[in-house]
Amino acid sequence: MDIYPDFIDSSDLLHDGAALRVRLDRDGYLFIRGLLPSETIRAVRSRLLTKAAAGGWLDPATPIEAGIANRSAACKDPEELYMHVFRGLWADEALHRLRIHPRVLDLFSRIFGEPALAHPMFVQRNIFPQSGDFDFTTGVHQDRVHIGGATSYALWMPLGDCPREKGALAVAASSHTQGILDTKVGSGAGGMDIAVPIPGTWATGAFKAGDALIFQDVTVHKALPNRTNEIRMSFDARYQPVSQPVADTNMVPYSGCGTWEEVYAGWSSNEGQYYWADLKLDVIPLDRSHYERRDAQAFEMAERGDKAARDAILRIIQRDKNAEKRAKAERLLETLDGG
Repeated sequence: MDIYPDFIDSSDLLHDGAALRVRLDRDGYLFIRGLLPSETIRAVRSRLLTKAAAGGWLDPATPIEAGIANRSAACKDPEELYMHVFRGLWADEALHRLRIHPRVLDLFSRIFGEPALAHPMFVQRNIFPQSGDFDFTTGVHQDRVHIGGATSYALWMPLGDCPREKGALAVAASSHTQGILDTKVGSGAGGMDIAVPIPGTWATGAFKAGDALIFQDVTVHKALPNRTNEIRMSFDARYQPVSQPVADTNMVPYSGCGTWEEVYAGWSSNEGQYYWADLKLDVIPLDRSHYERRDAQAFEMAERGDKAARDAILRIIQRDKNAEKRAKAERLLETLDGG
């Protein structure tokens, strides 16, 4: 098991935007204790665990608040077994409001020196415990290939306490200075892992509810394996100066979660809905060249019968707009699954 040093704690710089920028430029990340109130995080966690339990993800013999996984129900994005439950979690209104909490927006505005845009699209992860026949540990990757647009910054926060052994995030400090690195097909979240030696120095740490990790979109990062018996829940949202271009894929709901109208249909109030509508944003197309290279690699792997391509093939089927590519992916998936 890798032993990494603790994150450098930047909590003492919370209100000093200039100092935060210097450290972020130097290390490519910031670790801040107690950015959001722990009770707010725990309330959202409770809401999501209730939905997860209703979907069969939790051990029915244990209290819901314990978050103990039903290992027989282990599943992952983008499998339909996962998405069936995940759609309700991602649409949760209290979860959505975390990323536009005044403390978060004020922090990024101080860092940027101008108003911050929270991307409407964000990620919510539910990682089942690692076992001999199941592993969905997020591999070594960069966000820029997925996010596009101008330079953006991620805010990663676990929903509840997250010690290292529960699957805390790790970053390669100073790796952001090397630009976009070559990628390969990956089986973890995102489906694209780094294919070259990793620059920088790894760091990680234990998170308490409300702690936040912020990092640049080319900072190399990964998750540690979830070696507990709990589901690790987290969310990561992206932020950038409101004056900078944003890729179009960041303006829509998470893939497979419907339209904004469908997402908001179950909300009890309109607080936090369409907060970006009145902003004069420069929305540009996503550079899809990285996905095209990944998909070509996945097709080649699948044609050889390499099951490591399966998750990437599923992503093509569910998310690619090219009907011809989707049809090819469906044929290859049937072959991989022994059809």
